[in-house]
Amino acid sequence: MSRIYYRIISLTLCSFLLSACNSVNLNREATGTNGQTTNAEENISERTLPPSVYHPIKTTEANKKVNQAYQNALDLYDTNEFQQAIALLEASILPTASTRQFDGYLLAALAESRQNKLTEALDYLQQAETLPTARHPDNQNRLKATQAAVLEHVNDWLTAVHLRMALADQLPLNEGAENQTRLWLAIQNLTQNEMKVLYQQQDSTLKGWLDISTILRDQSLSIEQQLTLFHTWQANHPDHPAAVTPPQDFVIMATVQEKPPENIVLLLPMSGPLERASQAIVDGFLVSYYNKSDVRPKVTVVNTEEYANITDALSAANAINPDVIVGPLQKSNVARVSQMILPHPVIALNQLDFNKQNPNLYHFSLSAEDEIHELITFAKQEGATTAAVLSTQDTWALKQSDEFNTAAAAENLSIVFSQSYANTPRGRQQAIQSLLLVDESYARKRSIERWIGSNVDSTARSRKDLDYVYYIGKLNDAKQIRPLLDFYFADKIPMLASSTLNDSEPESSTKSGDIERILFTEVPALLQDNTTLKDLPRNSNSNILRRLQALGADAFLLANKHTLFTLLPNTKIAANTGIITLDDQGIFHKRPEIMTYQKGTLVYADSEKFFESKQEIKE
Repeated sequence: MSRIYYRIISLTLCSFLLSACNSVNLNREATGTNGQTTNAEENISERTLPPSVYHPIKTTEANKKVNQAYQNALDLYDTNEFQQAIALLEASILPTASTRQFDGYLLAALAESRQNKLTEALDYLQQAETLPTARHPDNQNRLKATQAAVLEHVNDWLTAVHLRMALADQLPLNEGAENQTRLWLAIQNLTQNEMKVLYQQQDSTLKGWLDISTILRDQSLSIEQQLTLFHTWQANHPDHPAAVTPPQDFVIMATVQEKPPENIVLLLPMSGPLERASQAIVDGFLVSYYNKSDVRPKVTVVNTEEYANITDALSAANAINPDVIVGPLQKSNVARVSQMILPHPVIALNQLDFNKQNPNLYHFSLSAEDEIHELITFAKQEGATTAAVLSTQDTWALKQSDEFNTAAAAENLSIVFSQSYANTPRGRQQAIQSLLLVDESYARKRSIERWIGSNVDSTARSRKDLDYVYYIGKLNDAKQIRPLLDFYFADKIPMLASSTLNDSEPESSTKSGDIERILFTEVPALLQDNTTLKDLPRNSNSNILRRLQALGADAFLLANKHTLFTLLPNTKIAANTGIITLDDQGIFHKRPEIMTYQKGTLVYADSEKFFESKQEIKE
């Protein structure tokens, strides 16, 4: 009896659906005189379909226009026309309640991030998150993936790692490959301090990623030793995503028939004005050389000062038939070498203002450019959008001021004030008053007093549109500027500086308040727990030489692994000068650490300490 009952229901349902389909067909055949279905008939057709039957959304002319506009915006994005893409999205997609609105906000966020506009990009993402379509699980994943991509464009790798790890748990198995590749890239870009922060989390999967990154960061290991350690880790963690699908680094390393350099030439001025600098580089180079646990190459030093010109010195180096040449050091010599045909790879220890690309020439130096980029990025991640530039009148300081202003323009950072000052009590005071617009406040007070004919009791206040001051000078100069900022009620505005601030240790008489809220970049080698250079003599009055030792140590590292850099563009090495990468112009860039002083000791900076009151300042 029950079988008959179910059969009757099934037949009834089939008859109902067939009649509904016939109704739809009849209605679609009834057309107006122009061949178009009338509105009334469309309504009848839609009402005829029962709720249980899928009813496809009709593609209207309006939808076609929106889809075409989105495709046009996507084409503009792909050709790096980011502002034009945003303008099109704002005009044709974002104001419409269309199926493309969510996609439009994500694309606009990516376009803003490619222009280094983090605040605007995050605003678009926030608006996308408020849309009803954002609640769909697939769109939630797309939103997180876009957030991660935006943060990667502005080098916020730590947050990107958190987002990519969350996505790894939520994406379907067939969609996780790209996320895993990007997760690995983000981990490889982390500084050592950020690695320490992540290691504190109780996440075994994350720890596995950090462990294999640490293998590649070990400077003393050859490629063969790194592969052996990875295979051992892989055997011990067979279910880890990186064990199932190894990162590209290890895949390429396994295919390389490694032949480490057998002959390296150091092309340096070992006498004359740059002798001390060259000796520091050689000292650091030899530290890495003796830390190498497998077969070491032959190293020959060619003193450029013994030759009439760099051409003759380079010819002498080439006659040795080296695998790699490290040097020269002087900028003028680097300029000359850049114009030559180079039969062997040359890692110059300086770079030009305008580098001429040469197939066998690479540049590795202590340029402030990377430090400036890291500081701007760090501040942007904390929401800073405006800065002032204050420098001493030394030639090197004025040059660095120009470099910061150029970088700020490229990063869409607003510079509200830029000035050098005479390093005298009066010069410093006038500079700070101008920077904070206190001088304008005093001028208004005097004007009012002249107008009313009596004294006015008032207190000058600092400007409210400034997130931080980029300072260019030495520590002894800076510790006289910080108290002046505090005096004029700018105590919550941090000072940022490059490593030039840290050329010597603070004097014992320096008050902590005079260097508080000063944040600067530095190579990791200057930290007290650095082990690579620990056996070298340390001159407390010259951090410059310590940085040159770090440069030399890393030069040996790059000479040994330059082949890997050329084969794998995303290669990262955690070294004495920071995270080192190679760009397509042949320039090795470093990502230094962000540091500060704490009780006379060099420590990693805590960003919240410096930017916790930024919004309060603006309000």
